[in-house]
Amino acid sequence: MKKYYNIEGMIRNGYKLSRDYETLDFSYARFGDDAVQALAKSRSVKQVRRLTITGKKLTAISAQALAESNGLPNLESLKLYKNKIGDEGVKYLAESEKLPNIKSFRLAWNEIGPEGARSLAESSQLESLTSLVLSENKIGDEGLKYLAEAKSLSNLEIIDLRKNQITDAGAKALSKSKCLPKLQTIDLTGNALTEEGLNALAEFKVFNLIRARLGEEGTKLDLSNLGIGDVECKCIAECEELKDLTHLYLELNKITEKGAELLAGSEYLHNLTLLSLDRNKIGDPGFIHIIKSSGLQNLQVLMVENNAITDEGIKVLSEEECMKNLLRLYIEENETTEEGLELLADPEHLQQLEYPEFEREEEMEEEEEDEEEFEDVEDIEEVEEEEDLDETEYEKE
Repeated sequence: MKKYYNIEGMIRNGYKLSRDYETLDFSYARFGDDAVQALAKSRSVKQVRRLTITGKKLTAISAQALAESNGLPNLESLKLYKNKIGDEGVKYLAESEKLPNIKSFRLAWNEIGPEGARSLAESSQLESLTSLVLSENKIGDEGLKYLAEAKSLSNLEIIDLRKNQITDAGAKALSKSKCLPKLQTIDLTGNALTEEGLNALAEFKVFNLIRARLGEEGTKLDLSNLGIGDVECKCIAECEELKDLTHLYLELNKITEKGAELLAGSEYLHNLTLLSLDRNKIGDPGFIHIIKSSGLQNLQVLMVENNAITDEGIKVLSEEECMKNLLRLYIEENETTEEGLELLADPEHLQQLEYPEFEREEEMEEEEEDEEEFEDVEDIEEVEEEEDLDETEYEKE
């Protein structure tokens, strides 16, 4: 026997509680599948953009009603936490042609398995989806592999898969995906991931980040202040898409000497003319890897402020035949001394350096010659003045 619902009254109360006509939250109310079916037929919800019905034990019947409704053309966010729509319900939602503006599915705690993930992955109706929450389900590695190959989820930016029985195998499958270019926020906490799986995810995110931030011409890339570490440096170093890069900004990150070594060994960064590593942790070893790198000898600007670099690193730069194109070296806020920096003044391979500025020997010799010339001119002028005085005195006599 169907329960009676005054659905229009519930909708009016929902609007009052949300204080707008775009949000409805029925988590507070007694609400079953029959109520959802009545809601789906209502003409009072056409303007609704956000719909929440949580903890009501809703089944696939509710999902079907929403998926087939003509009254929700503007719906952008659907939150059905703690229900029981299962794989069948997800299939209805994924295949719906009546939800053209849907951007967010929040379907945590819904007894969804690999087949539900497969329905989402194979859907042709979810090109606008940017956020997918499937935490506390059972999609496993199989389900994640389906999602990793989802061609219609190209605009997905956020995915929440906490506690889904996922292992390193699933994480690796996701890390190899080329179908999710905008995905940056990935939550896999509560799964059986080791460091190997976590590193695979980190690599995936940085590759997507590179594609998102690389300029159209492929010459400039700014990855500053993003918490990038050595794992991400490995991805940067191995990214063939950076072969035309000339400017790379990596300041305010967590890069150590290992990350610097990886960048120095890249076969794709040979066109770099500017490299910024300000405020990282590369130290002398990382600095030395950079300056001795055969692939980074086109650098004209090197920025390594606040990196715990000492005179040891400066000494290597002064002694090695490297960095012959370097014009500007920004090395302030390190542990160098004035005596150490003076080592950069005279080496022949660093004569092109414009910054830091030094009193070079040649310049000092030129100044001395100028002073001598000036003194000679003064002597000549003094002699001429004396001769003029002598002539004046003679004329007076």
